[in-house]
Amino acid sequence: MTKIERFFARYEEGANSFDPDVVCSQYTADFLGGGPNGVVCGKNNAELRKAIANRHAFFQEIGFRSAKVLGVTETPLDDHYTMAKVHWHMIFEKQPGHLIDFKFFFTYFLFDPGSDPKVVFWISHDDEQKVLQEAGLIPIKQPNKPDAGDA
Repeated sequence: MTKIERFFARYEEGANSFDPDVVCSQYTADFLGGGPNGVVCGKNNAELRKAIANRHAFFQEIGFRSAKVLGVTETPLDDHYTMAKVHWHMIFEKQPGHLIDFKFFFTYFLFDPGSDPKVVFWISHDDEQKVLQEAGLIPIKQPNKPDAGDA
């Protein structure tokens, strides 16, 4: 198993446990995230830990069961940077006995100062929220139409 494959085995652990220590240990102090709807800048701080807790609560609410790395294709860019294309398999069970699975594709750019790799930038190639909406796991918010909670 390569260093990058070991990194993503640990990353998978964090994706399933939502343990902020595991997740935060795998990101640089500042990082970027991108997807079909744009790019965000993140900081590896208390706000990230709060976001991890919020994601855990949200995922539990919609029936999250597991996330598994199906494959990693790594491309070394130089002595410190690696691009890793990762295929994920996620399973949800919002209604008992009704499993819904998804496959997502991400590209990660990792920085390794000589000890362990860390995520500098990730790109989600799928609009996860849209996929979850289309599967009925989260409601589709109508544009310019208030939610019941907005009244």
